[in-house]
Amino acid sequence: MAWDGVSVDVLGRLERYRFQPKKSHAAAIRGERLSPRKGISIEFADYRHYAPGDDLRHLDWNILARLDRAYLRTYQDEQELPIHLLLDCSASMAFGEPTKFDAARSLAACLGYIGLIAGDAVYPVALHHHPTEARPLRGRVAFTRLLEWLRARQPDGRHLAASIQRFAHANLPTGLAILLTDGLDEQFPDALRALGSRRHEVVVLHILSEVELDPDLEGDLKLIDAETGEELDITATGGVLQEYQRRLKAHNEAIQNACRRIGATYVSLRNDRAPQDVIIRELYPQGVVSL
Repeated sequence: MAWDGVSVDVLGRLERYRFQPKKSHAAAIRGERLSPRKGISIEFADYRHYAPGDDLRHLDWNILARLDRAYLRTYQDEQELPIHLLLDCSASMAFGEPTKFDAARSLAACLGYIGLIAGDAVYPVALHHHPTEARPLRGRVAFTRLLEWLRARQPDGRHLAASIQRFAHANLPTGLAILLTDGLDEQFPDALRALGSRRHEVVVLHILSEVELDPDLEGDLKLIDAETGEELDITATGGVLQEYQRRLKAHNEAIQNACRRIGATYVSLRNDRAPQDVIIRELYPQGVVSL
């Protein structure tokens, strides 16, 4: 069954939300978001003394007439926030009902919509074995293009960590990097540290299916790795399942620890969670989005 995007009702509930970065990020062009930097916009910031060569258009003539002193008005700079939607396209994302990949696409669509209607620059990025190519989308009218991009992606790759490393070293503006992934790569925590070192503000949306979190298996089974095709025969005894749970817990804790070290926001999700519920009940309380 093909992914059908998100409903108009869901998008309507998200109209009021805006991304709330913890720090300012340099952007290629001016946008609608006020930066702490002083520049030129309609938002007054402060006064400062006139210096030779300053633009006389910003001279406050009333102060000059009253005090015989030259002061300039300064303004807050308006800049767009780069928002990188990093979609895990590894084959393991095809697991679950709905698939983890469809859950990630629905979330990416909602998050992209919030960014586009706020005047931010949204960069959709597919994490797979191909080199990263990211082109920004801008404005509400670009939402249709975002949906088309999401529909065209398929979970058929591998090497999640290597893909994140490539993105981290790509020549892209630093901004808010939202990673939608199941994190099923042993090198994933190391890749997160590389991403954090590039000064991106990182949000990890860690999506796992119910069967992965609590497998209800018994008897003799053949496990097939979705990404490598390797097969493994096991007998699903209580001890085997306990060892699986121990390793999964250790891996997830390693991801959370990596997030803490780089100051990233971490959210653990199941694949059946509604995207608007994630944004309103998880990202809003953690300050990723605001009203």
